Amino acid sequence: MEEKNLSKNESLELIARMIKETRNSMERGGGNIYLLWGYLWLVVALTIYGLLLYTGDYRATWLWFAMPLVGYPVMYFMLKSKKGGVVTFVGAVISKIWIVIGVCALLLSLFMFVNHNAFPIMFIMALLINAGVAMSGLVIKFKPTIIAGFVGILLSFSLLLIPGINQILVFAAFSVIMLIIPGHILNAASRKANAAGLDPKESSSKSNKVSNV
Repeated sequence: MEEKNLSKNESLELIARMIKETRNSMERGGGNIYLLWGYLWLVVALTIYGLLLYTGDYRATWLWFAMPLVGYPVMYFMLKSKKGGVVTFVGAVISKIWIVIGVCALLLSLFMFVNHNAFPIMFIMALLINAGVAMSGLVIKFKPTIIAGFVGILLSFSLLLIPGINQILVFAAFSVIMLIIPGHILNAASRKANAAGLDPKESSSKSNKVSNV
């Protein structure tokens, strides 16, 4: 098969097309994925906070592992039921970003059960996840996700100033900032586009003033 050397302009156009395709794919169903993890995160965090507040039993923190146990199977069926498309290079990059973050988060969680006072786990987790949200937004150039990620990064440092189990309430609030609000924005853009007979990408770009590549 003969290889074709792309010019600089052709390479930029290819990258731009991949970013648009990835953003388009996210807007058509990505909002539901954001909402799944956002509301699951919120419910688990508030449940753990309530149990710790009223029982004082720190075994309640094992409920954090309910997130992957519930979230991943549900996400698998959501993605399976969604009509598939081609996975772009940009989409693959985002997936790999979250694979690395997920592995780091799992290792941090497991180590904390061995040494409870090793490091400020809430701060590190929040900083790690917010960084992933910001990087994903920058890759696909989706402004609500970029803003959510960087606002979350800044707010992560507040966890170093908040004592005890009250950190869990701030950690729960991150689910609203990083996932729930951007998820509703994505779904609203998709519904608006479907009602108008437009491409969701175009609707989101107009409503959120996302710049084209």
